Amino acid sequence: MKLKKSAQFYSENHKIQADLYLPKNHKKGEKWPAIILCHGFAGIREAFLPDYATEFAKNGFAALIFDYRGFGDSEGARGRLIPDEQITDIRNAITYLQTLDEIDVNNISLWGTSFGGANAICVAAMDKRVKSLVVQLAFGNGERVIKGNLSPEDQKKLDTVLQRAWEKYVTKNKSLGLSPDQLLKDQESKDFYAKVETKYPKLDVKIPFVSLKYIMEHKPENHISNVTVPVLIIAAEKDKPCPVEESKILYEKANNPKKLHILKNTKHYDVYAPHNLTLTAQKAVEWFVNT
Repeated sequence: MKLKKSAQFYSENHKIQADLYLPKNHKKGEKWPAIILCHGFAGIREAFLPDYATEFAKNGFAALIFDYRGFGDSEGARGRLIPDEQITDIRNAITYLQTLDEIDVNNISLWGTSFGGANAICVAAMDKRVKSLVVQLAFGNGERVIKGNLSPEDQKKLDTVLQRAWEKYVTKNKSLGLSPDQLLKDQESKDFYAKVETKYPKLDVKIPFVSLKYIMEHKPENHISNVTVPVLIIAAEKDKPCPVEESKILYEKANNPKKLHILKNTKHYDVYAPHNLTLTAQKAVEWFVNT
């Protein structure tokens, strides 16, 4: 049987494109524990997730990667980024896996990176089908992340501009579209997107400016106390897009069993470098196996 095969499912009338990875020694009739991988801000399934999925499959898990609606190869308005809709996509991915003969429907876990980690927390808080949870580079409060380094004056300016953009969106159905590196102001993110967009052209999308409203309202820290399954939080010590303090806040508010692992002297996007990718994948595998 092929290690990787193409898959599709629907989420609120949108066809979602996915790939399913299975252990090489899979035999007909066997059922495997599964992990759904949730990619980060404006991400696509073909960037970095295949390496994680491959590692999980090597360790006896079925692994599903997919594009949220509006991104990559999935249907939907291009660049439309609304956390609640992505959360629904993840829940529908769970339902899809439950229809597959190869999957142990009682052993489906979530793994999320960055924005996907924030989404995964919210899913695990409401959907009792989730068995275990691993998030890395996540944040607890979108407003705190976006406004954290702004002066009170600049925060007020942002609120004013965003309110006007929202009004225009509502009254005229128009919204300024910005690239991910324009919405993410830190230099680390700008450099990252400039580099990877050449390798993954599908990352080049325009995200409505009003999406900032929904991102700032995205506050997984308010939901993680409702997560009743084991939680592993992986953070990078020198993370600027999602500061390590965000992971510490999430950890403090999480229920036991829980664990916080901080990668020393590591930046946000350094985690996707081969060595750290292998390390974090193995940490996740150990968590899923032992919980």
